[in-house]
Amino acid sequence: MLLQCHGDNTQVGNAIINFSQNQIVEGDALSHTQGSSEIMINEDGIYQISYSLTGVGQDIGRFNFSAILLVNATPVDNTLNEGPVINATNFNNRQTLTATVILKLSAGDMLQLGALSQENISYTNARIDIEKIR
Repeated sequence: MLLQCHGDNTQVGNAIINFSQNQIVEGDALSHTQGSSEIMINEDGIYQISYSLTGVGQDIGRFNFSAILLVNATPVDNTLNEGPVINATNFNNRQTLTATVILKLSAGDMLQLGALSQENISYTNARIDIEKIR
């Protein structure tokens, strides 16, 4: 059982990431409506969740963002992925965060990917791969 979603986002600052495409859907333990942020868990189990999130700073200078997974709209503390603070004036303010976590989830849970920033960041590309491993 596998779900792979991709998305291009126009949100700026703190945002819940939308996924515009479902690339691979195998089985029915997971479901996602294209264009939404909500990934529904349809079966109890242990899930491996991998994501990448690209952020682009709107202003030259300080650049930083972090990502976190949310279950039922509540941030899951041990999933926070903090990006480095970059200070520069002569390059494209762009970085990608990646992470893999394993979570025990229940049928009816809703999973989302959140982005956190203090600067004006656009999230230009996102991907999430979720596999039920048990």
